[in-house]
Amino acid sequence: MLSGSMSAAHAKLKYRCTDNSNCDTPAVIYADSLSNRGGTGIYLKRLLEGFSHCEANVITAVGGKLMSPSDALHYHHSAGGIRKVLNENITLPSLVASISPSIVHLPAFSGRAPRDVPCAVTLHDLAFCINPSWFPFLRSVYYRLHFRKVAGNADVVMVDSESTGSEAVKLLGIEENRIRKVYLSTDSFLSDPSEFRSTFSLKGRYIAFAGTIEPRKNISALVDSWSEVSRVHPDMSLVIAGRWGWGPESLRKRLLDTEGIRLTGSLSATMLKSCISGAELLVYPSLYEGFGLPPLEAASAGVPSVVTPASALREIYSGISTVAEGFDPDSITESILDSLDTDHDANALMDFASHFSTERMAGQVLKVYEEFGT
Repeated sequence: MLSGSMSAAHAKLKYRCTDNSNCDTPAVIYADSLSNRGGTGIYLKRLLEGFSHCEANVITAVGGKLMSPSDALHYHHSAGGIRKVLNENITLPSLVASISPSIVHLPAFSGRAPRDVPCAVTLHDLAFCINPSWFPFLRSVYYRLHFRKVAGNADVVMVDSESTGSEAVKLLGIEENRIRKVYLSTDSFLSDPSEFRSTFSLKGRYIAFAGTIEPRKNISALVDSWSEVSRVHPDMSLVIAGRWGWGPESLRKRLLDTEGIRLTGSLSATMLKSCISGAELLVYPSLYEGFGLPPLEAASAGVPSVVTPASALREIYSGISTVAEGFDPDSITESILDSLDTDHDANALMDFASHFSTERMAGQVLKVYEEFGT
């Protein structure tokens, strides 16, 4: 059931339309992926935060229940596996159909909209098509089969960048008129770095990587570059902040055994902000991204970034970050050293990040919903 009566929920969730469309019919967004520790969970959390800050006519489906976005953010839900599959594909479609929504949004490519209800999906990237070997075999096969089917059946596909939109047309055969670009968002990461320094007994300067450790993040090239960076800056440490995803055990051993490298494992949101805020520089050596949140999060704390020339990273960060010539260790080394020797305007970085607010992202998603009468 919805929290409170249906009329009360509609009154709470209603927002002012920007056109003459019917505002009485809600949109529904599936939110079981709030428990996801990766980028999908972060995207969904920030989107719901944006919805909760405006009078959005949006209902959230989570844990087999319907509730407001703000209630969903405080709802404890950790069901996964078969229970999540059953919720999103059997329980929720029937429950959602009972309120006749204008559109159902699948932000994590999981779940099923009720029959004859328009469906929106969010496609964050096409790494599974670009290079299937970046993923464990079964996951790679699942992504390639499932994402293609879901995107092909969707009425509208939201993408994180123009780069991903172009790839969706080329690699998935999605018509351009079904694609809408909605850039991702961040809140402010500006925080007291002393909590991180104290917890990890870190006294000197450091540069940082933030993200899940997996093959496409190109961490091995960053480690290869570290010997020269640490030779030039012997007082510097390299912090690898993030959980281990998958990849060769030899890389994990190098991260644990290389002098000057600190592998933190997964950090809480508060600790991650403290970590980023204290860094001299964020290095993001990824081979491919659909958007790449960490450089934006660093900018919100006034911390500069080095990024590789992946298409989406160039699209979003070329005006504010140091873009390496290539993905190889030498290119990364050169860019790190250049950036460390450059004066950066922290206020300009924070101003750049402020244009990627949760409210802006939510507003752009609402405009997509409005195309279907919300």
